[in-house]
Amino acid sequence: AVDIFVKAVQQKENQLARVHGIWGLGQLKAAKAISPLLSDSDEEIIAQSLKVLGDIYDASAEAQMIPLIASSNPRVAFFAAQALGRVKSEQAIPALLKQIEKNADQDLYIRHAAVLALSRIGQAEPMLALQNSPNRSLRIAAVLVLRSLQKPQEQLTTMSLFRQLYQP
Repeated sequence: AVDIFVKAVQQKENQLARVHGIWGLGQLKAAKAISPLLSDSDEEIIAQSLKVLGDIYDASAEAQMIPLIASSNPRVAFFAAQALGRVKSEQAIPALLKQIEKNADQDLYIRHAAVLALSRIGQAEPMLALQNSPNRSLRIAAVLVLRSLQKPQEQLTTMSLFRQLYQP
């Protein structure tokens, strides 16, 4: 079955067939066949490949996925963040924070994907380091992540960050 899906993905005439091929490879957990698609010329194919790699919790292409967080295509950036969060990629934390800063709360879906990814990664320390950041978007993200982690020792820091955000 893998060969049939790979054949569907390799042809370039029918994008929908390619997407269905990616989904089929995902059902078979054939990450090795999906990973090369992260450098495809069709951004929807990249987005779907990221989505499926995240869905099957495969971190084998982590190094290829991290730069895609900064993609100018919102779907690619969204699915890259989502996939890296699902595989709990600690190496993606700087790229996720950079995306939050660059996004500046303009695209709420991108912010949500990055915050959810950081929450899934589960590292409180990088969020605590943002307490005095001059960037409001990073402070909001830190509050959201720390709140979702719900660790008792971070609750006071979360409240402190929240007060800083909304002081006149």
